[in-house]
Amino acid sequence: MKTLSVIVPSINPDTWRNIFEQLKLSVGNYEFELITVGPPPLAEQELDYERKKYFNDLANEDNFIYIQDFGSPSRSFQRGVESSSGKYIAFIPDDCVLDENGFEKCIDVLEEKPENHGIILMYDEGPGKMSEDPSYWIGRTHEGLRLSGVKDDWRIAPCFMYQTSYFVSMGGLDCSLEHVNMNGHSLAFVTQHNGGEIHYSPSRVFACSWEPPTEATTLYQAYIKNDLPKFKAFWKNPNAAESYNISFDNWKDQPEKWPRRYPQ
Repeated sequence: MKTLSVIVPSINPDTWRNIFEQLKLSVGNYEFELITVGPPPLAEQELDYERKKYFNDLANEDNFIYIQDFGSPSRSFQRGVESSSGKYIAFIPDDCVLDENGFEKCIDVLEEKPENHGIILMYDEGPGKMSEDPSYWIGRTHEGLRLSGVKDDWRIAPCFMYQTSYFVSMGGLDCSLEHVNMNGHSLAFVTQHNGGEIHYSPSRVFACSWEPPTEATTLYQAYIKNDLPKFKAFWKNPNAAESYNISFDNWKDQPEKWPRRYPQ
C-alpha cells in the first residue's frame, strides 16, 4: 500500500514525466503513486520513436498508472480514486511545478489527525502569491461563495488531500459538476459542517501557470455554464450541508465522452 495517490485528470501527457519526477522530491521518504486519467497519450499511428519511448518508459514505472477516459475532469478523478492504493489521495493540475518536500509536510500533518480531516494544497498561480495569504482560502472572501449555506469561517480546498477511506465514504466528487474545483469547495464545506477540519498545508505545495479565462476555454465554459450555477443553487440553501448526499459511483451517471470537449 502506497502512502499517497496523486491523481491528475489530464489531456497534456507531455507533463506527466515531470510531475512524476517532482513527486519523488515532494513526498520525501513516503511512497507514492501517480495516476493520470485522460485520452490516450499516443495516437494510434504515432511514429515518433522518442515520443513512444518517453511514454513506454513512464508506463514501466511500478508506481505510475494510466487510465484511459474521455469524460469530464471530475469523472476522470473519481475513476482514478477507484484504482488507487494510497492511504491518502490528492488532486493537482497537470501544469504544476511541485515544491520539494511539500507533500511530505502535508502527510506529516494528516498522520496525526482524525480520518475526517483534510488539507488545502496551497499554491501560487501565475504572479499571484495566494499561498502567503490565509484569507484567500476562506470561502466568503470570494464574492461567488458568499452564500447562505456557507459559514463565515469555512475554508475552501480547490486542490486537496484526504484519507482515501474518508473521501470514498463521503461519495467523493459530485460528477454532475464537470471540473474538480467547485467540488473541492463542496467537500471542504461538508467536512467542516460535520466536525472535521481543513488544514492549511504547512508550506506551498506547487506553483502553476495562469492565463485570463476566455469563452473558448473548455474548463471556463464548464465553470460558467454548469458548475457555478449548480454550486450556487445548492449552497444558497442555509441547510445545504445537511442535505449533501452523493454516491461514490455517481461518476457512472456521466457521459463516457465529455460533450464539452467531444461534441457530436
